[in-house]
Amino acid sequence: MRRTASLVVISAATGAACLVATACSSGAAPSGGGAGGSSSFTVTSSMPASSGASVSYALSVSFTTAGPACASTTVGPCTVNPCYSASSSGDGEVVLPNAGLVTLLSGNASLGLEPQSDGTYASESVVGVVPWETAGDIVAFEWAHFPGDTGEPGDAVTLPAPPYVTLAEGSAFAALAGSVARDTDLTVAWTSTSPAAPTDDVVVDFVSGGTQVYCTFNAGAGSGVVPADALEQLEQGVGRYSITSKTHASESIAQRGEAPWTLSFNVQAVARTSYGLAQGPLTLE
Repeated sequence: MRRTASLVVISAATGAACLVATACSSGAAPSGGGAGGSSSFTVTSSMPASSGASVSYALSVSFTTAGPACASTTVGPCTVNPCYSASSSGDGEVVLPNAGLVTLLSGNASLGLEPQSDGTYASESVVGVVPWETAGDIVAFEWAHFPGDTGEPGDAVTLPAPPYVTLAEGSAFAALAGSVARDTDLTVAWTSTSPAAPTDDVVVDFVSGGTQVYCTFNAGAGSGVVPADALEQLEQGVGRYSITSKTHASESIAQRGEAPWTLSFNVQAVARTSYGLAQGPLTLE
């Protein structure tokens, strides 16, 4: 049965949720389908402002069994995750729990991902279409069965899509930037294609080495400041950044007598700029 994932909607008003499932699981790590754990379902839309630019979207899914908690810290609107991992990965011998076929559905798109032999999901991109064009359009995630248990049915959730945002003149990253100083606050400002809902956020995300810093702002605010105290937690050198508008929800599911699974759902769009999209490599000085 499909349901709207409005049970636990995470926004800047209630606190940022962990963006990488593999880095934020907690609890003991027993084996088997009843071990519990966490998962992440993410669709990312890319629609540059230029009418002639190519549009696309990507779907990624990950599951991980529960493990030691990552000791993240909070600096203002930012979360510092010192044990970042881009995705879960199998070790070639132990098959990770999965939920079978995971399907993304929207008015513009339909895409399914099947788990690989080790239980992981390979991300997939589609060029020439975006899952939504207008804020509030419905995006659905469906999964075939309960994580790690093919005998129990899956389910589905729906979320409203966030607006597309464009970085405003004078904002950090509005002009192409190859580097940023970690000892200086960064002000990010944006405009939206349509009014933002209270649950819509803008997330400024940095990764350098094994550290991730992500800062969450209410999309309706139009701007936010990434404090230098947060940036200084990143390793000096070459990293990556992205700025996205985002709607996020999570829920906890469990079988009787078993540890729960925390499912995280992310619907996001890369911010637009005069040069394309606000994402890519970056030197942190």
